[in-house]
Amino acid sequence: MDDEDLVSVEVTHEPPEDLLKRLGDEQPTPSAHWASLTATRLQHGKASKELRSLTTVDEEEVKLLEHQVDAAYRALFDMNGKALLADEVGLGKTIEVGMILKEMHFRDTDDSVLILTPAQLAKQWQGEMLEKFGLEFMCNYDDEFEGFDAHDHIIASIDTAKSDRHRATVLARDWDVLVLDEAHYVKNEDTDRYDLIERISYDYAFFLTATPIQNDLTDLYNIVTLLRPGLFGSREVFHRYFINSDQETLVNRNELQERLQQVMIRNRREETDIDFTERHVDTRTFEPSQAERELYEAVSEYVTGAYSRDQGQKLVLMLLQKEVVSSPAALRKTIEKRLYEQGELTHKDELETILDKIDAIETVTKQERLLDIVEEAREQVEMGRVIVFTQFRATQDQLLERLAQEGYATHAFHGGHSSQEKEEIVTEFQEHGGVLVSTDAMNEGRNLQFCNIMVNYDLPWNPMKVEQRIGRIHRIGQKRAVYVFNMALEDTIEEYVLDRLYHKIDLFQQSVGELSSILTRLEDSGTSFEDEIFERLVSAGSEVDLENDFDAMAVDLQEQRELAQKVEEFNSGVFQGFDLGADDE
Repeated sequence: MDDEDLVSVEVTHEPPEDLLKRLGDEQPTPSAHWASLTATRLQHGKASKELRSLTTVDEEEVKLLEHQVDAAYRALFDMNGKALLADEVGLGKTIEVGMILKEMHFRDTDDSVLILTPAQLAKQWQGEMLEKFGLEFMCNYDDEFEGFDAHDHIIASIDTAKSDRHRATVLARDWDVLVLDEAHYVKNEDTDRYDLIERISYDYAFFLTATPIQNDLTDLYNIVTLLRPGLFGSREVFHRYFINSDQETLVNRNELQERLQQVMIRNRREETDIDFTERHVDTRTFEPSQAERELYEAVSEYVTGAYSRDQGQKLVLMLLQKEVVSSPAALRKTIEKRLYEQGELTHKDELETILDKIDAIETVTKQERLLDIVEEAREQVEMGRVIVFTQFRATQDQLLERLAQEGYATHAFHGGHSSQEKEEIVTEFQEHGGVLVSTDAMNEGRNLQFCNIMVNYDLPWNPMKVEQRIGRIHRIGQKRAVYVFNMALEDTIEEYVLDRLYHKIDLFQQSVGELSSILTRLEDSGTSFEDEIFERLVSAGSEVDLENDFDAMAVDLQEQRELAQKVEEFNSGVFQGFDLGADDE
């Protein structure tokens, strides 16, 4: 096949005027730090191709890093204002966009800007653009928001933008700049999200994702085609030209690399000069009281029996097994629902026995031991800040009540709060300290580097969720060592998951990319990580069998890890410096 077969007419959103058209003569005096960062830029030989606005950035608000400056420069000047920013997780892609938008504002090329993000990150984007770059945006969650035709600089949830109420208005405008965060969410061309981005009219665009490839090269093709239509030709031509029939190897690699270099920027952690702080993980297991032990055994026996009778109940039975090691309060809520709301009559006696055993618990062991950890923090850490994660609202309520009884300043964070309330909660926690008890509504996107102690009060069975929790505090901007405390009751599913799986695959020392590669390969078989855990739990004939089953699962994970490493080596060879991993959400 000739190269002409691949290069169909490229229908791009070419800008009506060059980014360098409006250049002011006056430039602010650069600081020593900024002068050092821009030295390499000047070597390109054109004074007009400088990120001139960034000399005005307050270095107390944001410390600009060389790889971020380089990415912003390349996106604007080497890629003509259309780029896929694909740095690894935690390297500051949002900061790179902030630099880009600051420069475009400085050059007066940003009359209308639309930033589309996942819903939970919209307000955070708004805050960062204002605080770090002095850029004001209206957010669709603001009371003053009057629609996509009423404001020129908007940050909005992509799902709000694609909704029936707003879609037509979004598509009716010609936007100067489109920013799309978490671009891998639009990788599927059959979705409304994809259709919206494909139809939006814009001059410049910057897409962000740490995972441009999640399953296969089609993901990358779809995202790049949205940004640069025609760069890879049609989907069929792309596959014929670059992928052989079994999709195990690629052909025309040099051509693929050259085309990616036109649109994608990817920095890896090891290639930057960032010195991430140390991470210390302390797993604490506690002997349950006799009443707690009897409750755990009763629930496990009920779950195993019920699953053998009706496998369709898997989700609720799995929930019970997680709740019993979280708190009696969380478990009670689900048991009562099965009894009274769903008319569970067949096993009424078993369920009522479980409720009786819940009533028999006078002291919750993990709850009391949590007080030991937060007391350590109160004595040794500024403002005693600790983030405690739990999966269940009932557990959260119980912890908040107990902590308040002991005189701790407490803050609750969960999915029921509005975006504005969430911002206020985080601000209150930052300014006044104390203990923030959060559900997993907090586990993605939030920046909480002002805190360096985190507690996993109960443990998600999916290790990616654990890493996402830790990622709230262990990221760029964290100046102190990070301490993670994992809590578990002895001889329970929680301890098995921690000891037999998480520690055996070195969960707490792996990057998100490595971890997601392992899980993605495991789950390609159609079985989720949580399903695997549950099936082994309910199928084991004895405690010894359960231990052996979890040891076998650890071996499986090690094998998937080796396969994932081979895939990464393959990708490195293909993309020449672009390290494309699996999904990190």
